[in-house]
Amino acid sequence: MDAYEQAKHTARVFLTECRARRHALGYWFSFNAAKRARIRATASAPMSAQPCAPALPAQLDLFA
Repeated sequence: MDAYEQAKHTARVFLTECRARRHALGYWFSFNAAKRARIRATASAPMSAQPCAPALPAQLDLFA
């Protein structure tokens, strides 16, 4: 199962939980989780990060 199919499945599961718990406190948690999963399922692939310069060595004499 690829990431898209997994996100769709997760959204379906959370929506089912949301319907089952609509009179309990877990409703909004399940609703928001389903919304996030649905957004992840329809979002395009994230852009790869630009390579950055290596970190400079620490100036240990400042901490002496």
